[in-house]
Amino acid sequence: MSESYRIETRRCPRPADPRKTMMDCRLDWFDAALAAVTEFWAETRQELQLAGVTPRASLYGSFFAGAGDPVPGPMWGGTLSLSFALDIGKIAGGPKGLGFYVGGVGAWSKEPWPFPVSVNYLQTNVWLNELYLQQVLLDGALTLAAGRLQPAMTFAFLPVMLNHVGPLLMAGWLTLDEPPYPPGPASQWGLQGVWTIAHQFQVAAGLYGNNPYAARGDLHGFAWQLWEGNRGVYAMAQASWLPGAKPGTDELPGLYAIGGWYDGNDFPVLGTGTVSRGNCGFYVQGQQMLLRQGGMGSARGLTVWGQLTWTPRLEVNPTPLGGIAGLSWHGFADGRPKDTVSVAGYAGRYSPSLSGSRGLEGVELTYDLVLTGALSVLVDLQGIFNVNGIAGVNAFVGGLQVALSL
Repeated sequence: MSESYRIETRRCPRPADPRKTMMDCRLDWFDAALAAVTEFWAETRQELQLAGVTPRASLYGSFFAGAGDPVPGPMWGGTLSLSFALDIGKIAGGPKGLGFYVGGVGAWSKEPWPFPVSVNYLQTNVWLNELYLQQVLLDGALTLAAGRLQPAMTFAFLPVMLNHVGPLLMAGWLTLDEPPYPPGPASQWGLQGVWTIAHQFQVAAGLYGNNPYAARGDLHGFAWQLWEGNRGVYAMAQASWLPGAKPGTDELPGLYAIGGWYDGNDFPVLGTGTVSRGNCGFYVQGQQMLLRQGGMGSARGLTVWGQLTWTPRLEVNPTPLGGIAGLSWHGFADGRPKDTVSVAGYAGRYSPSLSGSRGLEGVELTYDLVLTGALSVLVDLQGIFNVNGIAGVNAFVGGLQVALSL
């Protein structure tokens, strides 16, 4: 039931890539031959899928250089992501739709720049990302999960964001209390669910621990304590409308969502040395195909998208107001039906509690060249203005990202 809306909204555009597979897509079947380096591995992975084991792996490498006062010199880095999804119903005769998922990531990079330009530049280390049980019910419309979870793989995310590598464009503005280069896991013990109603409506909710050591990936992602210096819980909820997702219609697909989050921890009050309890935020987002190339159900076309986030706690949030917007054209040329060209911009307003800080703005232009189903090269150009809130400090950077599905 949910497979059709996933295809129409491209929520799972690269299902063989553990880094770009949303939680409710991980037990889905995918064409192993289109996302494998060799024919041997494609056949092996297809046999494993039939047996109930779905391995995923991807390797990313990036190189960036630029101009401007804050640019120290060339920078390179990469990530290796691995995951296994097990269909327990097939393997052990368990309930239909019961699955187990485990995923991890390894990263390496030259010393990061003082401002983020790519999601590939993580601290050099290895982490366990997620470890949970999943149950799919109602003919695929309801997905429940419990265990070590990453809220970012379910909430406040638009599939079209995958066309960018800039952290503020790929992940939005919700990492308000994270350092510029978080380790990546940000996973906590929790429960979450995604329910799709009549193909066109979706509600999601999650309840998690909010331990800061776990969010930072301490002990390589094995910091599993629930409470140690933290208070309360972290909660998220989201409601979505999916026009054009109903099978058999030629309506142009879209995805519109509104959501919010609450964190019961104590947060530093900016510029005072004191703390205040509780933090919350809200967001609206959407993507809509404006024109389609090809017949009914074709993913080729021009899509507009955007996201706006707001947090009322000005005294504890460095960027209480932020917005991103862009255009992406997938398959713009008949000879390159899988390539995507995108342009996007972002702007954020710093808290008035940070005296002397200015808003952060930036633009990013990308061209994702898909060479095969397993190999792609993304060309990226960025302009970043008022870097880290310092007026007049600007940077212009460019680089390449190579992505390989293993």
